[in-house]
Amino acid sequence: MYERPTLPDLVFTDADGEPIPYGSRWGVDGAPERTYSRTRHPERFAPLTQVADALVAYLEETYDVDVRRTEGMPADAPDTVRRHEHGQVAIVRTTTLLPRHDACAPLVIAETDFPGIVVAMGAAGDERVPACGCDACDESLEDSAALLEDLVLSVAQGRFQERYTWTDGIEITISGGEDGASYSREPRHAADKKRIEALKQSQRERHGERWMPWPPRRDDADGAWEREPEPMRLWTREEREAVLDAALERVKKLLRSA
Repeated sequence: MYERPTLPDLVFTDADGEPIPYGSRWGVDGAPERTYSRTRHPERFAPLTQVADALVAYLEETYDVDVRRTEGMPADAPDTVRRHEHGQVAIVRTTTLLPRHDACAPLVIAETDFPGIVVAMGAAGDERVPACGCDACDESLEDSAALLEDLVLSVAQGRFQERYTWTDGIEITISGGEDGASYSREPRHAADKKRIEALKQSQRERHGERWMPWPPRRDDADGAWEREPEPMRLWTREEREAVLDAALERVKKLLRSA
């Protein structure tokens, strides 16, 4: 079972020498305007790398997955990781986790020099931890660690799901977390075209099926994981038309040979 590593008890002080209570700094009036463009003490997020390392070790020990570690940005990094390297923020270390079954979502965990962590999930999902890091957002190390854990474990447990449709665009759902389900939607006209194409290709390869939970690690390295029987589903219009076309061709051939 995964256990969070012990986080250091970091204390940072303000101009008056008072400890800064990250996570509960601002009252009902909200954060001062000047704090939206300022990030003091980003080093408080440095222990997130320990959490990320513990998560990778847990996944490698628990699931049937291939793990590849790369210094910097790997050559085949998905766009969901690349788009987080901009300005003065760079990817310094990347871990790619590929479950040994195509029905399971891949996962990329990348460390930035902010410091922070980028999590790329499936074909189009990506999140940055901390989500912002500015003084106004007032994110704490503990809350950021919990977010990182939920993102990563949601992929392995099959709680992360994504889909693209012409009418709804990109929809991403993470169910069953400590804070309940989360849902996000990007309309087709606003979503990144590369993410759309990656998700459409993924859906074609999976025949529109949901991402499955990662298979557990097997003692026999050559053992094959058998997927549970898939639930019955209705055919799409394209599938029905393809079956009818094939049947008509067979009838035509029989008539020509009669």
